[in-house]
Amino acid sequence: MDRQATYTETGKHNNPTGYIILIGAIVGVNYALAKLVTKAGVTALSATFAQLLLAGLFLYLLLHLKHESLSLKRRHIKYYIINGFLGITVPSLVAYLVLQHIPAWLLTVLVTLSPLITVVLSSIVDGKLIATQRLVGILVGLAGISFVTLNSAQVSQFDPIWILIGTGMPLSLAIANIYRNKAYPKDASSVGTATGTMFSQVLLLLPLLLLGDSLPALVEPIQDIWWIILGIGFLSAASYALTFFIQDRTDSVGFSQVGYFATVSGILVAALVFSEPISMAIFAAIAVLFFGLALTNGHIQLTKLRAP
Repeated sequence: MDRQATYTETGKHNNPTGYIILIGAIVGVNYALAKLVTKAGVTALSATFAQLLLAGLFLYLLLHLKHESLSLKRRHIKYYIINGFLGITVPSLVAYLVLQHIPAWLLTVLVTLSPLITVVLSSIVDGKLIATQRLVGILVGLAGISFVTLNSAQVSQFDPIWILIGTGMPLSLAIANIYRNKAYPKDASSVGTATGTMFSQVLLLLPLLLLGDSLPALVEPIQDIWWIILGIGFLSAASYALTFFIQDRTDSVGFSQVGYFATVSGILVAALVFSEPISMAIFAAIAVLFFGLALTNGHIQLTKLRAP
């Protein structure tokens, strides 16, 4: 594989690192907040619906303030539904479901599987091997996260089946990364696309929600933690708006690095909220993580890995 072919994807980057870090931090905080929601007795379906509805309303307000409109073209609606289902609804449902049984830090660690799954799927879809340096960078980042995990894990008793179920989240995120990179509508605004995606999933979940339980049973558990739900909705709106904003600044593999920073921020927040221990090893892992991201995005070049 020649050098030009190897670095075609990297050339798409336009310094997305700051956005990737910010999105990852927001996602990690949301996972920790989601643990509080599940502890309050809110079902996975109700929590996901409330999150998407609030995020959609916040985004629609932003869309109105920007004097932009929501595109209802057929191909845009198709993108809203598919991307939203794979990248938002499935991961959210899985997260709220497994958080009832496993620690918050463990869920954030599972997110780090997304970059490696994205690499494999991207290679299959594109019919070519991923650039060696990018693969090395992703593996370095994964090593950093593994280091965090080994130093943050607590002795917990739960059925391992929940780990298997939890892997559905990074798998769905990886598939969404690939689909978003291939099918993103170039003629739609980032906020408009995020808004349409949220509302498409609200309409998708509404019938299931109404069939699943009575209205009082849905509302009562949320009343005591409305401020947490509101915060999750606002943070979700911010992360999804940023996600679509950087669509043209990185590719599916580059964006999958969000998982690393979601893990770090999730562990840090869990340490504060749930009193999970934190050590200097986490800071060392963060340094390794940044190095891996710099390799993946081409900010640091390993000359020995360059093609002649």
